[in-house]
Amino acid sequence: MPANELASNFDHLSLTTDAIAKLHNEYHVIIDEFLPSDFANRLLHDAEALYTKGYFTQHYFQFGGSLLKKPNVYELDLSGPTTLNDSEMGAWGDVLSDVGPMFVRKMDDLDRSSVTTTAVETAGEGGTGQVRRLSLDIISPPAIKLQINSGGGSFPWHYDNPGPPNKRSLTCVVYLNPKWSDGDGGEIVLWPFLDKQIIIPPLHRRAVLFYSDCMLHRVLPSNERRVCFTMWCNGTHMNTKNDVALSKDQLQFTSYDEAQAFFASRPLQRVISRAVHSEEYLGSLLECLVVTGEKKNNNQIPKEEEDQLVKQHESSVMGITAKLRPLIEEFRRRKVRVVCNT
Repeated sequence: MPANELASNFDHLSLTTDAIAKLHNEYHVIIDEFLPSDFANRLLHDAEALYTKGYFTQHYFQFGGSLLKKPNVYELDLSGPTTLNDSEMGAWGDVLSDVGPMFVRKMDDLDRSSVTTTAVETAGEGGTGQVRRLSLDIISPPAIKLQINSGGGSFPWHYDNPGPPNKRSLTCVVYLNPKWSDGDGGEIVLWPFLDKQIIIPPLHRRAVLFYSDCMLHRVLPSNERRVCFTMWCNGTHMNTKNDVALSKDQLQFTSYDEAQAFFASRPLQRVISRAVHSEEYLGSLLECLVVTGEKKNNNQIPKEEEDQLVKQHESSVMGITAKLRPLIEEFRRRKVRVVCNT
């Protein structure tokens, strides 16, 4: 694609100071009509062509010591080594070489210049804890992965940046589903710490941006084909000691309300999240390992494998709870109240 046409496409992206202010304050933002219609349609066409030619591979994920398969979820890592030539890449070559790097630079400009009503702190450097800048690494291009769910697959609760050595600061998921309708499934669900879940349909040309290290999220089972691509942008101050290790000094709270506000705005929530959301983590983990719908009974994981996953999960939860029992139990009560009032 000519450079002037790419620039025109990128200028069309709905990246505004208002959107970045919302991202700063709520750790996520939804941007509809993120891509020009013609460009989005070309991306979808070229994605299906790559899938048909067999360039996508089965998606696996790591849990404990196990490498687990997600049924019917396939992906193509555009940032890794590839044998694809420019002709085969089609419009995705433009995303990889131009749109992705331009997205990082534009987001960094907005991140730096965005004016908010609350203090802005640099990720990992302390401060008020109310709003954190993304502090993007503009030298590193974003990692970009294309994904097709052929129906039935889902993703468990997780953080895109679970801890070192991960450097992700910002996640941007862009959906390519022109025929999606209610009941098709595949919604992404964001769960701000001890707040209401946010269920977001994967509408065509919609982008969902969120902080990679403090936004718990999952993907609900898809009943129909679902296509998306994700851009992960690295940050320059990720996973410092204060982001990954709880200390006695940090736990000197005068109230549980103060404790909740502290964890809600910091990556440290990852340390306690599995214990606070124990049932939800385990349920979504087991759900993503089977195919929903008519084929479900033929795709159950072996009982021995399920038992091992449950054991690993419970061991992790017990280890966290043993050290922070009063805090975990109070946060679990608060979570239940939020869920019941939703």
